[in-house]
Amino acid sequence: MRNILATPRIAAALAFALFAGLPGAALAQTVLDNTGLQQMLDGLGYEPKELSNGYLITVQNEGWTMYIQVVISSDHTKLGMNANLGQVDESTVTADQWKGLLAANNTIDPEGFVYDADTKKLYMHLSLDNRDMTPQTLRGQIDNFMSQIRSTESLWSFTK
Repeated sequence: MRNILATPRIAAALAFALFAGLPGAALAQTVLDNTGLQQMLDGLGYEPKELSNGYLITVQNEGWTMYIQVVISSDHTKLGMNANLGQVDESTVTADQWKGLLAANNTIDPEGFVYDADTKKLYMHLSLDNRDMTPQTLRGQIDNFMSQIRSTESLWSFTK
């Protein structure tokens, strides 16, 4: 009886070990590269413009027009989106306004506000895992990103 029970366990363990050791077995997920990202954005009707890093798309949604940078990380593990919300005049922004942005980062995660002190620009940023990205998933992420931008306008309306 002992040998009969051990045989299926050994066979299963060997099958798992063989499969796990195959090249690409762990990479069975779809991972976008820049060409795949451009093709997907084209297929979604965004007409991406190539940048030195990623692509710029124009998104029109509920009366809003936003320009969003969509980029693949250098190691292809992340897909990022950035939207320039405007120029910041630091001398006119109150501590409460900065605090409002920081507090909102807790509720709008995975999106977040990012301030570039060198250029004095405020951005909304999103970082996603670059795996199993389908056109429907990408469209949904872009729509959600736009929704977060719109819903937080009162927090960043001090930009120019």
